[in-house]
Amino acid sequence: MISGKKLEELQKDDRKVTADELQDILDVEIRGDTPTQRLESFLGQIGDPYHFRVGKTVVKVRFNESGKTLENILKTYFLGLKC
Repeated sequence: MISGKKLEELQKDDRKVTADELQDILDVEIRGDTPTQRLESFLGQIGDPYHFRVGKTVVKVRFNESGKTLENILKTYFLGLKC
């Protein structure tokens, strides 16, 4: 299992990566009965949840700590469609 400290380091890592260096998320098979087991399965296979690839496409995940949540953005969006 990846430690919390290691996850923080991976999140801050802003290096340039190539597709060949990264795990393909399409090859990940999440196993386990509990959410904890499934998370451990995912992290064990993907290695770096902030840098991975989908096929040949490199994905870099970033979060804005002071930004709006996805839930709030989606609520605003769908309420706007209601008009």
